[in-house]
Amino acid sequence: MSGTWSEARAKQVVEGHGPQPRVAMAGPYVVSVPQAAGLLGISKDLGYDLARRGELPGAFQLGRRWRVSLVKLRAAVHGAKDDRAEEAG
Repeated sequence: MSGTWSEARAKQVVEGHGPQPRVAMAGPYVVSVPQAAGLLGISKDLGYDLARRGELPGAFQLGRRWRVSLVKLRAAVHGAKDDRAEEAG
């Protein structure tokens, strides 16, 4: 029988249009403020203070808990390093 669901499904997978395998996360995308503070080498109290003032890149509140996006934090840190390198050169 031509035109069956199985044939159409097999064609999609062969052409790369079928379901793709999931990629496992290499690490967390979001961390707590104390974890982010540890990465930055500052105290957790300063980390919370910066988060409340909106000065900790990637910090956001979920209910009463503060979390930090590592993607945004890393972008801010690496951007700052790049800016200093350009100013020096």
